[in-house]
Amino acid sequence: MGSSQFKMDEPTLSEKLARHHAALRLNQVPAAVVEAAKLHILDSLGCLLAGCRLETGKLAYNLAVATSRESGPSATATLFGTNARVSYLDAVQAMSAAAHCGEMDDIHGGAGTCIGAMVVPALLASAERFGGSGHNFLEGAIAGYETIARVGLAIDAPALFARGWWPSTICGALGVAAAGAKLLGWPAEKTANALGIAVLQTGGMITGGNEGATARHLAFGRAAQNGILALLAADRGFTGPKRAFEDPRGFCLTLCGEPRWELLRDVERYHLPDVAFKPYPCARQLHAGVEALLTLIRQHSITMSSIQEIELSVPTPNAAMLNRPAAPAGHAAAVGSGQYVMAVTALRGRIDLASFEEEFLRSDSVRELMKKVTVKGDASLDRHFPKHWPGLVRVNLMDGRVYAQEVIIPKGEAGNPMAPEELEEKFLSSAAPVLGDAKARAVIGEVQSLANRESLGPLISVLQLP
Repeated sequence: MGSSQFKMDEPTLSEKLARHHAALRLNQVPAAVVEAAKLHILDSLGCLLAGCRLETGKLAYNLAVATSRESGPSATATLFGTNARVSYLDAVQAMSAAAHCGEMDDIHGGAGTCIGAMVVPALLASAERFGGSGHNFLEGAIAGYETIARVGLAIDAPALFARGWWPSTICGALGVAAAGAKLLGWPAEKTANALGIAVLQTGGMITGGNEGATARHLAFGRAAQNGILALLAADRGFTGPKRAFEDPRGFCLTLCGEPRWELLRDVERYHLPDVAFKPYPCARQLHAGVEALLTLIRQHSITMSSIQEIELSVPTPNAAMLNRPAAPAGHAAAVGSGQYVMAVTALRGRIDLASFEEEFLRSDSVRELMKKVTVKGDASLDRHFPKHWPGLVRVNLMDGRVYAQEVIIPKGEAGNPMAPEELEEKFLSSAAPVLGDAKARAVIGEVQSLANRESLGPLISVLQLP
């Protein structure tokens, strides 16, 4: 149904969403949602700290330092993971890019959107600038996650991949604006205005993944920055469209032929628990394949030298994005290459950030094994997508044996969860090299105690370097 179904005298969809968030109180949120929010905040902080040490994260931080220097004495925000200070807007963009560039950040499969790497750095920078309590921070995170997941589901955002649009950059500014408005305690009318302004700032193209263009992560950070810009603009008198979602030229009908309007009308259901964590630092579309291959390696003691062929089957909408037989130019290209990820996983028997360092990117062994990997679409997997992003791996061995493993629900989703202990271990492996073990463990304690913190000062302090 089109926008004609909406009555002019009823609240607009952005007004309904804004009213819901303005009324949100942490003590009324289900305990499971609050606990999930804490884990996602912790995971996102780990992704930020890991990403600031990667090439793209360093580039984003250096750009923030340079642009802040050019704009004058406006260094009011910390680039966490370093002791550098830059402008508020530059910090949001740089930290979001860093949190995403390692491909370790969380994602809502049905909405096709990475969320925490935008919402959490933006909230962190906002909390440093404006203050706030731990429960304000949690409420803001919940509002941000819910907004991005909800709008992504409403427009069937995963379908945008095939059209060249990056769903995270389409939906992200709205979630960041909602999160910031809740952190600041804004009323519904002001929040709705910020959402309207954010809609006008949406969009980022997905081109460049095969080439390893590192600026695609900068576009991700820009989406977070645009959410903050919408807040600042609303606070200074700019007005956004009130019918930003339902207008014929608005967000939903521009991006989707048949939007699921009910997801923007029924704002009571929580989507945050459906946001998946990533156990592996590569494109989520490849996680089921990685999990399947690792299972086969463990079960059958498969070695690199015994492999004749690895065949990775994925849902047909994902196949073209992942079929990259050429040797990747760098980290940014490798994380989305089905051939590279399968090959380096088979070689090492595991996959981690080290798998994308020069030692393996330039490895003759990896490149020879890549020639034995095929990536294809399988229509039989399409029925599970985009709720789940499944994969099927078939390994043909030199001695004629053939093994196959299918994974429908990849590790990290609600139906195949990572335990809190696993997520803490993931965080420590990311944060300890930057903060040291003691401070990294202190961050875990601060995040767990957010609901009882009157100030965010202790969390910000433990994340800062001398």
